[in-house]
Amino acid sequence: MENLYELDVSSFNSSSEEDFLDFIFDRENHAEWYDVITRNLKIGVKSAFSPSVIISEQAKKEARFYVSHSQIGDFYLRDISISSLLERARVSGSALSELSHEDFAEFVTKCLATAKLNDITKVRVQDSKTAAFMAGSYKIVPQPELYQKTSDEVLAQFDGKFLNGIWSHKISVAEYSAKLPVDDYNNFFQFKGVKFSDIIMTLSIVTSDAGYSGVNIYPKVVGIMPDGKRFSMPILGEIRMEHRGNASVEEHRSNLSLVFAQTEKSKKRIKELDSVSLNYPFNALCNVLKRVGIGKKQALNVIDQFAVTYGNETPATAADVYLKACEITFGIDQKETMLLMTLEESIAKIMKFSYKSWAEFDRPVNSWSFHI
Repeated sequence: MENLYELDVSSFNSSSEEDFLDFIFDRENHAEWYDVITRNLKIGVKSAFSPSVIISEQAKKEARFYVSHSQIGDFYLRDISISSLLERARVSGSALSELSHEDFAEFVTKCLATAKLNDITKVRVQDSKTAAFMAGSYKIVPQPELYQKTSDEVLAQFDGKFLNGIWSHKISVAEYSAKLPVDDYNNFFQFKGVKFSDIIMTLSIVTSDAGYSGVNIYPKVVGIMPDGKRFSMPILGEIRMEHRGNASVEEHRSNLSLVFAQTEKSKKRIKELDSVSLNYPFNALCNVLKRVGIGKKQALNVIDQFAVTYGNETPATAADVYLKACEITFGIDQKETMLLMTLEESIAKIMKFSYKSWAEFDRPVNSWSFHI
């Protein structure tokens, strides 16, 4: 376990809720948060550091820098902690990556020293390596309690159950089934000629204690295709809770109660999308994907299929475009959690576009200059 936490390339996944929760609890027992004066943080290069704690040779090899502070001692930096460190130093730019390690460490230390006298940084240390440098106002939402209470609430509210859990140093995800009405979704899919061997609602609870996510709920319709492939349709985006203000496990439990209204609203929205007729379906698909930030390479297979099925000649609606956009996640490994979440978040935005926006997407040319 300790080796698993120690290495920056670590990951864990399990379809057993007991194993997942045991892992999350055990990991939390190997971590600490410290409140420190920001201006007293100092960054150095690994070659100048002799750690007082026992740490594996591979973990040492991964590290490039260390952090020193009189209140907490000295620790190696994980690579994932550098982005939050730069936020605390109030500095950014691609030129930073071109500096030598020595110049980078000196420059960031000088920037940290300009912080106000009473400015606090919350430092998360995970197995003798820093995982994050967060603002003093950052609200810690402990993952063990979060996932345990989520499980209880999903069972109580939705008669649901745990499906899978994935962890990396950046992000943690637990997926649960939810017994919410799916007949309307299924009828819509069948109307569109899409038939599933099974269809369920799922909730993915995504969080991070390294600054990569709030505590976010992603409701999805998941259809199991005859070949076993999962068709995942995100509905109206995530229900978000940032790590600030009133953020807490109780606030998250309150957010879970919004899921039913979210799913009902999405059913209405899908019908509205299906009433938006397109004159140039292929161009509309390209234009909407670019608008939500999905890259041409990521979408190429879907674009090619849509060109053959619809092109700009066959009648189609905005709902057809949305369903095709959902297929972009087909080729993504389920372990690529950050990529999947980013794609699904972008796809969900498509459902929110107004009739006026679709009129802008539906034009004789497309933003990627494809000719079909």
